[in-house]
Amino acid sequence: MVRAPRDWRAILGRAETLVRRHDRAALEILLPALSWRHLTAQKKAVALLVRLGPSAVPALINTLERGRTATERRGAAEALGQIGDSQAVPRLVRALTDSGMSVRQQAMVGLLRLEAMTAVPHIIRRLQDESGGVRVVAAGVLGKFGDPRALPALIASLDDAAWYVRQAAATALGEIGDRTAMPALERATHDARKSVARAAKTALRAIRS
Repeated sequence: MVRAPRDWRAILGRAETLVRRHDRAALEILLPALSWRHLTAQKKAVALLVRLGPSAVPALINTLERGRTATERRGAAEALGQIGDSQAVPRLVRALTDSGMSVRQQAMVGLLRLEAMTAVPHIIRRLQDESGGVRVVAAGVLGKFGDPRALPALIASLDDAAWYVRQAAATALGEIGDRTAMPALERATHDARKSVARAAKTALRAIRS
């Protein structure tokens, strides 16, 4: 990442003026801003890129695939998911194996926003990711998709070494609502981590209702 300029608000203000005119020249300001070491500035840049809409998609795809830092690639994934253009789906699927943890996480969120059911098998594989942070997002996203294809992998994730992944998996199983998950959830109600046991009990109630 690079340090945000002291006048970043003024810079993004100029970009916003261009965005209001639907002027793609705003990209020359906004794409570099995705790499700034300033969370508020990054979020503002993403929001402006989303407002620019589909005309920003080709440049964002290029940043997602060729950006030098994980921060800018993550920002591109976030913007692509919010713009909602389906041509971003295959690129976001490829980003599920990006070297940056935050990029993989945001790609899954973007695919959920795009309701990309074809991405479900690829997201299921992220339940085996080396990063617990990625695994927990994968479980949450799969629950929101509600696709029964994720059941075996989510049931296996009830034995994940990370308690927060087990908790997310239990919640996801409740959201999917398939009764085949009930025996595994019954066992999870005895998890040593109380939050996991509570999530399993809640999931069981949801399935039974």
